[in-house]
Amino acid sequence: MLAWSSCVITWDGKIVPCCFDKDAKHQLGDLQTSTLKQIWQNPQYIGFRTQLLNNRSAIDICQNCTEGTKVFD
Repeated sequence: MLAWSSCVITWDGKIVPCCFDKDAKHQLGDLQTSTLKQIWQNPQYIGFRTQLLNNRSAIDICQNCTEGTKVFD
């Protein structure tokens, strides 16, 4: 089972998936209008995670990232 464990909050309250999204191109929510729990479970975030699992190379910030690609026993 996968356990998503983190996100990044920009200076203005936007939620992005990780620190490699330096320009906040993949905004998944806004803390000024929603709670972190609402954002974490919203359809946009679920869609991002699904795309990450199905075709990581289709996401520009994930193409050269190996985070989460190794399975530990």
